[in-house]
Amino acid sequence: METLRLQDGRMLEYAVRGPERGPLVLFHHGMPGSAVPMASVFDSAVDRGYRVVTYSRPGYGASTPAPGRTVAGAAEECRRLMDHLCARRYLVAGWSTGGPYALATAAADAPRVMGVLLIASFAPHDGEGLVFADGMGLQNQVLFGVASRDEEKQRAVVAQLAAAVRDGDAADLAAGMASLFPEVDAAELAGAYGAENMAHMHHALAPGEEGWLEDFQALTTPWGFDLGGVTVPVELWHGTLDRMVPVAHGQWLTAHLLNVRAHIERGHGHISIGVGTLGDKLDRLRSRVRGSAPVRTFREGL
Repeated sequence: METLRLQDGRMLEYAVRGPERGPLVLFHHGMPGSAVPMASVFDSAVDRGYRVVTYSRPGYGASTPAPGRTVAGAAEECRRLMDHLCARRYLVAGWSTGGPYALATAAADAPRVMGVLLIASFAPHDGEGLVFADGMGLQNQVLFGVASRDEEKQRAVVAQLAAAVRDGDAADLAAGMASLFPEVDAAELAGAYGAENMAHMHHALAPGEEGWLEDFQALTTPWGFDLGGVTVPVELWHGTLDRMVPVAHGQWLTAHLLNVRAHIERGHGHISIGVGTLGDKLDRLRSRVRGSAPVRTFREGL
């Protein structure tokens, strides 16, 4: 993995996988998460010729913390990363907490972002008519229950959850947080994805819980951009069995985005909806993008 020094001196960690001239995709990870690529997620895209950029949001992995950051602020840093990579046009994708960042990137870098893929994405915490935590498993009920509390209480809950991630393997995680995982998700945690995701999260949390706390606060406060600013095609996927981010979030986003096509999948949870299918989902998004403007390849014209 590599690092980019930002204008204020902070470091942003990133990684690039896939053919050098493949269509470029910026992927926004969940919470907690990092730039560490997961073969069970990304191989389906790389094998189809996509060039995938992953990064660690501030406070995770080798990326410098940025206390008080907003979703929109982190997306602006991604715009600078894509400048660094000489991207002329690209797609964005976001899974779970990564969804808001994908939308923010599309709003912040409208001339270059050609389409958005949302997988089990959160809706805004203050979304009108949305009961944010309704239908979530116990751990998320506890976590989001402290959204209105002081930072000391938020930090304590995040630290407790982070310890559960650090101190076990995928099987321990599935057992200890069973309320969040229907059978289809537990099955994925028992396979290759489970081990890869633990490595992905362990790297994220190696420097501490600051990234998770910053992510939580950014997610549960105003995001800093207008959803109406996202005018490119959006492909949205959500599972009806999701207990991490209930399907009501996907339905809310479907009702409030301008150019969205929703795929509400029966029998899928938060994890099963995304493992092994990123390439197919990107192909569907790209087929819509082709109808409006071409997706430029990585470093095209250099």
